[in-house]
Amino acid sequence: MTFESPATTTAGPKPADLQGHLLIIAPTSYETGIQTSLGEAEAIRCNVTDLDTNEEHSDVLFFNTALRSGLKSRIGSQVLTRIGQGVAKPGKSAPWILLDATTNPDDISTATAYIAAKTLGGIVQPAVPQAVPASPALDVNDPAVAALIAQLAKK
Repeated sequence: MTFESPATTTAGPKPADLQGHLLIIAPTSYETGIQTSLGEAEAIRCNVTDLDTNEEHSDVLFFNTALRSGLKSRIGSQVLTRIGQGVAKPGKSAPWILLDATTNPDDISTATAYIAAKTLGGIVQPAVPQAVPASPALDVNDPAVAALIAQLAKK
């Protein structure tokens, strides 16, 4: 019997790592009371598939207000998006925002193809035509064949 070590906890990708990438984000829950170095915080927990790198990230926490707001009502669904930056308020950094990718047919096609390939185990193989078995030659001297020919001849 083989055993595996526990998975290590990683912070996952940050919005800056995903900026401009085509993503499928699947929000799974809204978390409150998360202890951080700055005190308690709220976050959206999600699984993120980066279609530009074909990397999948599980249990990613996004703390950014705009990302949380854009994903909170989508828990249990898949969001096709890109992460961009909004306009900074005076004295603040530009916020990370979700950009709608559902209006771009190429983005939809890429996401659909990825999901289809994943559903099929990641390998899409062309259909191989099956060989049709050759019919055995009829023996006209076979009594059963002779009886069938005689029936057909009567009609």
